[in-house]
This record gives sequence, structure tokens and C-alpha cells, in this order.
Amino acid sequence: MPYDKMRAVVARGYGGPKVLRTEEVERPEACGSKVLVEVRAAGVNPVDWRLRRGEFRPLSALAPRRVPGRDVAGTVAAVGEEVRGFEVGDRIFAMLDGVSGGGYAEYAIAGEDAVAMMPENLSFEEAAAVPLAGLTAVQAIRDALHEVTRNAPHACDTGKLVRRKVLVNGASGGVGTFAVQFARISGAEVSAVCSAGNAGLVKELGADHVIDYEEEDFTRHEERYDVIFDVVGNRSFGRCKGALRPGGVYVTTEPGPRNFLSQVLTVPANKKARVVLVRSSGQQLSLLKQLFEAGRLRVVLDSVYPLEEAAQAHAHGEMGHARGKIVLRVDHRRREHDERCVGRS
Repeated sequence: MPYDKMRAVVARGYGGPKVLRTEEVERPEACGSKVLVEVRAAGVNPVDWRLRRGEFRPLSALAPRRVPGRDVAGTVAAVGEEVRGFEVGDRIFAMLDGVSGGGYAEYAIAGEDAVAMMPENLSFEEAAAVPLAGLTAVQAIRDALHEVTRNAPHACDTGKLVRRKVLVNGASGGVGTFAVQFARISGAEVSAVCSAGNAGLVKELGADHVIDYEEEDFTRHEERYDVIFDVVGNRSFGRCKGALRPGGVYVTTEPGPRNFLSQVLTVPANKKARVVLVRSSGQQLSLLKQLFEAGRLRVVLDSVYPLEEAAQAHAHGEMGHARGKIVLRVDHRRREHDERCVGRS
């Protein structure tokens, strides 16, 4: 394989997992404030297969090369002339910019401000599971708790500061497993909604209470929460409003028109609706790095697939039963073998 080429998973058209094909494409180059990453592992996220299916077609149609993947972990292969914080050989992880991202490939480009050094106690596969899901959880929980504090800064109960109550709906998935842990780290009392089979997992992650969604509907409980984080997007603000305390915040990952309208219409109200649109941040990834190295966070890996089996990874994720994150492993030995074979011919 020529040095300026690389293997990548390319989405040819819209549709099912079979539109994903491993092809030889142009290798990107680092310039300016960009970092070229030799990708060792790439995270698989629901947004990847939603883009593949064409749900965000007006945006994805603008992508010059539809290589999915926003999460990567690997080593720095080259840096642009403006990069100061990283050197060739650094072990890093990052959330990539752009609509599709470009992470399902041997090499990917990331902005310096989106990159952080990898936690020393994580493998490449574990580190690749963190960026999008971890940042989504941090930004959703942190911002919601801050807003609750602003809305009711002096809330007390029998003279003591109330411990905030956070409910995570979809607690055993990629974002949910991080949300449960970060809510616990933030000092909240955490309720986790998941299947009975995942109850033990979310309790290990720090959940104080577990609600089996097959047996109970948390929106009909008498319990009230300061924050409801609807990771899976299957409970609307209208359904959750009654389960919020005064000043409470409902957060969803579902950027549909109804949720954006709820966000606008609840601005003057005492119960808020918010849509979390994750932002890349090397600074926040560095915070997560410290938490991992201190043993306060852990990664839950559902499964690891070779890069060439991205279609199977998508099919597995779309079933909706993954525990934690699905990750692709990138084997650079295959490329090196191909290059040696070309050299002999």
C-alpha cells in the first residue's frame, strides 16, 4: 500500500450496515493546529449508525468523505506547524471534529484543542471508548447540576443541604455508564434505569437505586429528581416533567424538533428541558484522564471488533442491548504486511 494511502471504512450511500466497506483512501496530512493520529482503536456510537441510515442527511451530505467515527485513541504520527502541546509518539485520545468524524481509519486528523494524553492505566481500546460518551455525560450532568443550583441555591431540608437526586435513563449503555459514575463523583444520589440483567453492573458503577424499565415506569413514581438524564431519548420532557423537583432539569441526547421546542418553551419555567450537544474538549478529556488514573472512573467495554468488521459492530449496536461501549481495533500490522508484499513484487 502506498505511503499516502490508508485503509478506512467508507459509507457508500445510506442504508443498512452493508453500506460500510473497507477501502483504500487518501491518507490525511497534519497542518496548522492539527494532529495526525495513527489510530489504534475507534469508538462506535449511535450517531455513527444514525448518520449511516441517513437521519442527518442534510448535514452528512456536506461531508467530503463519509468515514464514520468521532472517537479515536492512538499515537501522534505528525503535527502541524502550530501545534505546541504534542509530539510524535505521544499516546493520545480525542473526539474528532466534523459531521462523520473520520475515526474508522488507520489515520485521522484532530484539532490540538480536542486532543489529550491517554490515561496511563487504559488500553487503546478502553481509551477509544471514552471521548464522545464520556464528554456527553460530563457536560450533561455538570451543566444540569449547575443549573439546578442556580435555580434553587438555598434548597434545604431540616437545616441540611439537600443531596441532589439524578436519574439516568439508559444507564447501562455507553453514555449511561459514564453518566452514572460522574453523577456519583459529583455527590448526587443516583437512580439508574436499565434492564434487570444490568442491575449489578450499574450498582458497581455507583448507582444508589436501580429501576427495571420492564417492570416500572419511573415517570409514574412518587420519587422526584433534580436531574433526569434521558440518554436513550425514549421519555419526553412532557412525560418526565412530573418526576422533576421544582427547579429541576430534564436533559436528553435526542436533538429532535420536539425537544428543541421544549427547551425554548421552558426558559421562564421552574422546570427546564435541555438538549445536550456534545462539544470536543481536550481540557475535559484531561480531567477524565485524572479520574481514570485515580481509580474513580472505569470503562465498560461491550465488545471489540476488527476495523474490517465495522458493519457487524453497527448491526450489534443497533440491536440496543450493548453493555457499555463497542470499539473497533485497528491492526496496522496488516498494512505493514501489504507494504512488504508490494515491495517484493
